[in-house]
Amino acid sequence: MGVLERLSTLLRANINDMLDQAEDPAIMLNQILRDMENEINQARNQVANMMAQEKIYSDDLKSEQDKAAHMEERAMYYVRQGNDAMAKEALKRKADSDSNLAVLQQQLQAQTDMVTRLRGQLDALQAKYKDALSNRDSLIARHHAVQAQQQMDQTSQSLNVTDYSNDLARMEQRIRMEEARTGAEAELDRDSYGDSTASQFDNEERNSDIDQQLADLKAKMGMSDSKTAG
Repeated sequence: MGVLERLSTLLRANINDMLDQAEDPAIMLNQILRDMENEINQARNQVANMMAQEKIYSDDLKSEQDKAAHMEERAMYYVRQGNDAMAKEALKRKADSDSNLAVLQQQLQAQTDMVTRLRGQLDALQAKYKDALSNRDSLIARHHAVQAQQQMDQTSQSLNVTDYSNDLARMEQRIRMEEARTGAEAELDRDSYGDSTASQFDNEERNSDIDQQLADLKAKMGMSDSKTAG
């Protein structure tokens, strides 16, 4: 069972129900708290790893953006020098960087969404742990009170009528969890990484596109083919 799966189990756990099944509620509650503390430490490590990967994606994106800007500057430089061949090469490299940017942006967004979800789960688990820790004695006392009340009810009851309300409530909770999981899986599918490779163009079509970019760049700079050639 993975860390996140165990984390989700603890988040769904009803501590009072778990105490009902224990011979010694105090021992059981202390064990639950130890388990939760271990899960929190493991979850924190996993979230930290995801955040580190997010930082790497962010740095890669910034580096590729800088590269694209640099290639455009080089293209402009070679146009001023009248070197169309080198200007085309710089524009080709800029086009490659632009394609890489789309992939990197998708990766970064997916990683950011994952980090947000994991941090939310971690915060919820930490809050539940703190609540259980601060209410340990109260929970045990309430458990004993419930047991005493149940014993009194069983003694005073003259009719043996089965109460299925708890079973129905658990079944409803299970169905709700299945519905929520289905929605979560659909969300993950929407957040999944895009295709990591950009579509490739025919070389002749690509060169034609670069020629047009070169002409546009010259027009932007107030230069014409005849002027550059002279």
